[in-house]
Amino acid sequence: MKKSFMYFLFCLGSCVMLIGCQRDRGVYAGNDGDYQPRPAPVVHQPMQDVEGELVRVNTAGKNFLVRVDNGMEQTFKFDDKTEVMGLDGHANVRDLVGKEGSEVSVQSQTDGQTKMATRVDVTQISTGKSSSAKSARHRRK
Repeated sequence: MKKSFMYFLFCLGSCVMLIGCQRDRGVYAGNDGDYQPRPAPVVHQPMQDVEGELVRVNTAGKNFLVRVDNGMEQTFKFDDKTEVMGLDGHANVRDLVGKEGSEVSVQSQTDGQTKMATRVDVTQISTGKSSSAKSARHRRK
């Protein structure tokens, strides 16, 4: 009888422990609404300089393409605040249309994946499409 009583207490204690570990609801941090994580902070990178050859200017899309020395092409966005130096008088990026093949130096800020050009320095002006032969020669290197 003593053994059966001990067995009964053991089973009763086990049941009490299992009931005590059971949870009917989850843990809440005092907010009854759905959890919404905060958006990741936008990191503004410092200004970067890129030097290369002007490949194309897209005035409708407000961007332009520069081919750097290693052959990679980088796309930059521009706006009305983007300065253009090296052309006669006050110029903006739209004045670079028709000057594909010119050597440029671009200062930009990266905002996420977008590179926004803040300043474009034209170091050598080219006014024709003769840069395609130069580009082909450059790609073969």
